[in-house]
Amino acid sequence: MSLRPLAESDLPLVRCWRNAPEVRRWMFTRHEIGEAEHRAWFERIHADPQVRWLIHENPAGQADGVIGFTQIDRVSNKAFWGFYAAPASPRGTGTRIGQEALDCAFVEMGLHKLNAEVIAGNEASVKFHLKLGFRQEGYFRAEHFDGTQYVDVVRFAILAEEWQVKRGEILAGLARAEIV
Repeated sequence: MSLRPLAESDLPLVRCWRNAPEVRRWMFTRHEIGEAEHRAWFERIHADPQVRWLIHENPAGQADGVIGFTQIDRVSNKAFWGFYAAPASPRGTGTRIGQEALDCAFVEMGLHKLNAEVIAGNEASVKFHLKLGFRQEGYFRAEHFDGTQYVDVVRFAILAEEWQVKRGEILAGLARAEIV
């Protein structure tokens, strides 16, 4: 696996990715993040035992994505996740990050269920989650206020045993596409 904990030295790069218009437009907080706000976020997540943020590195050892596990519940062994790849990453980077994130969630972290929330209209993310084996579990109308309007949110989830079935198909697809 090419995952490592998010470090303070990663903050400038992660903030740059996060503020890219193609990433920011689908975030739950859509405003541009300043340095002070980003640093405060980093300090909060490092103090919170219910979150885990990771950097994904490509085979050359270069950071190419960030993954967040939040609302980690050790009683029910479930969490929420989100991620984004570096803008202009090669095709297949998101699938590789997703595969390694799900392996981390279900093997390393021992989770039973992983949830995701997607802003309705983000068809690329909807297709991505379905491709990884997530199932839609809910559609929440006017669930989130984005600063200008209420937006609908789609909830997805995947169970550990479902990932075990889907994992081989994802790995085979990555191998066919020669994505390492």
